[in-house]
Amino acid sequence: MENILNYNLFVFDFDGTIMDTEKTHSRAWEIVLSKHMDKEIIINMSDYQKYFHSLIKDYSKNYLNIIYSIKYEDYDILYKLKQNMYEELIKIEDIKLIDGVEYFLNYLINNNKKFIIVSNTSKKFIDFYSLKYPILKNTYKIYTKELFVNRKPNPECYLYIVNEFKNYKIIGFEDSLTGINALYQVNITPVLIYDKEYYYNNLILEKYKNIILLENYNIKNLDDMLCKNNLKENTLFIDNILNNNINELKKNYSNMKNIINQISIIINNLNSENNIYLSGMGKSGYVCKKSASTWQSLSLKCSYIDLPNLPHGDFGIFRDGDILIFISNSGNTDEIIYILKYLKNNLDKKITTISIVANKDCEMEKLSTFTYVLENIIEGDLINMTPSTSSLIFMALLDSIAINLKKNITIDEFKKYHPAGSLGKK
Repeated sequence: MENILNYNLFVFDFDGTIMDTEKTHSRAWEIVLSKHMDKEIIINMSDYQKYFHSLIKDYSKNYLNIIYSIKYEDYDILYKLKQNMYEELIKIEDIKLIDGVEYFLNYLINNNKKFIIVSNTSKKFIDFYSLKYPILKNTYKIYTKELFVNRKPNPECYLYIVNEFKNYKIIGFEDSLTGINALYQVNITPVLIYDKEYYYNNLILEKYKNIILLENYNIKNLDDMLCKNNLKENTLFIDNILNNNINELKKNYSNMKNIINQISIIINNLNSENNIYLSGMGKSGYVCKKSASTWQSLSLKCSYIDLPNLPHGDFGIFRDGDILIFISNSGNTDEIIYILKYLKNNLDKKITTISIVANKDCEMEKLSTFTYVLENIIEGDLINMTPSTSSLIFMALLDSIAINLKKNITIDEFKKYHPAGSLGKK
């Protein structure tokens, strides 16, 4: 029967998992931003969690830039000031252990179980709290951000633990989206210290199907859930990938309808002698190449154009009135921005540029004739980096535009352009 004592190594995050410090971190930002802006800044806890616990790279930087006009180059300076302010605040505030954690750690100690801390925080902060709460001195080992190249949500810290403690059955405790994301990817039983007010609860429950939710370190509840859960196989992770694709498509459904309709209108007003070009960089380029083939099979005058070759003579392919459609998840792809600036400022031809992006207020939006913005797309992998769900959505969009444009195509017409293969036989 599965229970907590079957495990022989217990891994804990620190901020929000052992110490109730998240509000203090938020206050430190408020004070630093208030001084920087010379006015009172209030950050509610929901916003703090949304932007500072996100899996989206640089989400907190973008938040500070958009809401408070903080320059990106100033972020690192302000972050250091925030850390200094946090260090001052913890000296004067009565910061407590998370409810139930002291009893839980005593239970582990009394049963001769090892526990370690793996945290994005600095060791000096953990040492400070250890003086105030002596039970923390029983920690077997402490691993902090100084030891790792990549911070959570990257799983590097937990891979390090798994490799160091090869013969241990390990269970890990986290309180945040970034922490769960890191923990979930390795061979450690993941437990979320559950706060019903936490901003990312729904996302965590949708994305990470086999984690254990635990309130107040209740040992009996944990034992019960371990028995029921017994950590299912990798099929749950595959479910997560597919469900993520479905959820992100649903999230963008209204936007996609609008984009398909509006771009169809623009193209329907195109002169017959003009061409449509699709382009993007990296994986987006491959998506465009495939979709251009679909457009051509529907007898639409559409071609894929290779971005890197444009500045080397291929700008000559364009004619007045042509349409160039770009896709980019970030909306800040350097190569596309260069092309858009050149088309706008240097080319003596009128080209309609259309950008489809998943990032509001991006550079491409400022430079394109038309820009259509999707909701931020969460990728199917655990680090939210692999172009997968975004590729699916962009391909669905581009193919749907073509199908909408040729909604009245007949079987005989389609056969003219596709006489070979199984489709030709049909």
